[in-house]
Amino acid sequence: MKRNGIIIILLLITVFRTVGQDINEYIIKGDSALGRLDFNQAKAYYQEVIYLQYCDFHTIEQLTSIWIANESMRSDMTDLMKMCYDCLDNNARLRDTANIKLRITYYKQGIGTNKSEIQAERLMQQLETIRNPNRTTNEQYKKEPLRQKEKMQFFAGYSATLVAPAGLTVGGVGRYVGWFLRVRSNLSFQDFTEACDDAGNIRGLNNGFAKPLGIKKNNTFIGTGGIMVKVAPSFYIAAGAGYCSREALYKFERIGEPVAETINEFWAKCDNKTSFTGVALDLDGTFGITNKIYGAVGLSVLNFMYISANAGIGVFF
Repeated sequence: MKRNGIIIILLLITVFRTVGQDINEYIIKGDSALGRLDFNQAKAYYQEVIYLQYCDFHTIEQLTSIWIANESMRSDMTDLMKMCYDCLDNNARLRDTANIKLRITYYKQGIGTNKSEIQAERLMQQLETIRNPNRTTNEQYKKEPLRQKEKMQFFAGYSATLVAPAGLTVGGVGRYVGWFLRVRSNLSFQDFTEACDDAGNIRGLNNGFAKPLGIKKNNTFIGTGGIMVKVAPSFYIAAGAGYCSREALYKFERIGEPVAETINEFWAKCDNKTSFTGVALDLDGTFGITNKIYGAVGLSVLNFMYISANAGIGVFF
């Protein structure tokens, strides 16, 4: 056991060392490409550092300079710069003047976030307070500028599971948390007039007997709602609960007695094992594909009996 623990530790050290070497290599190659004014190649190297969830300040500075200098590249860098902004914001310190100055640029130009002259001005006041503490009172010195409340971004899109392939999801996400409401169905709304017992016999059937026609339908509906928590730039974990129902229906022919002739046809809910109403649970990940388009994949649990994969795609607005 002790030997296995040592091996695991050595493997972890090797992995972290390899990742660190890769990051340094990307930064060096990015600097070299930027020195040659090869902006596309420089961006390609620098973005690998950010995609590895490594918030290197030098890399963010270089990517910011590429964004500012090359307007034609901005459409392809939108999500990348949003990740850079998240890095700066999550690693902000009260007296980190370099971070403050760069965030001022982001707010003034709307890089990776919404433009905000108010927030830029507050950060400029904070910077001035750090540089010239004697110009402020002790009360002002201790106050950290309030963060501007980030507007909630709403979304809507298509959602489906294997048993209910037609659905709609709506919701909203803020700085760290969000919410969603979701409905799904298989678009079958077949009515029924009879029901079967556990043995498969029609309950209370008078005047004749029932002959199954071998035709089956399911009426399926799922409705859930829940919360979303941001765990990485442009990635949320969503968890929710709600209601689900499934009706397994079979078509029968009523045969008259003693004359064997068809009286009518009818639908009956017969399969008590696959027909249910109960609790539905959703757990999935929602990720940004572009700045305006998202995707989602996960699992749905129906009545604590069935597990079905779910997926979705939609737009932010």
